[in-house]
Parts: sequence; C-alpha cells; structure tokens
Amino acid sequence: MDVTPADLPAARPAAADPLERLGEIDELPLADQVAVFDAIHSHLSARLRSAES
Repeated sequence: MDVTPADLPAARPAAADPLERLGEIDELPLADQVAVFDAIHSHLSARLRSAES
C-alpha cells in the first residue's frame, strides 16, 4: 500500500473549529488523537479567555 502526502493527517487543512475533528478521532493513531485533543484544549482556552474580557 502506497502512502501519499494527501493520506497524512498533517496534509489536511486545519478545521476552523477543532471540535469538528472529534467525529474522526477513533480512526486516528494515538499520537494524532493527542494532537487533536491539544488543539481542542487550546481552542477552548482561548475562547474562555476572550469571554472573560
């Protein structure tokens, strides 16, 4: 099986809202799942900071 750059998770455009990636989380390798959860945490933290101001 040949893997092309388009097959790699990093090749996908980042979602405007990282929460949209939760639907595919079980199909991702563990390291990519951690990256998605990190992105979600950063996104939600930024939203909370902006809500507090």
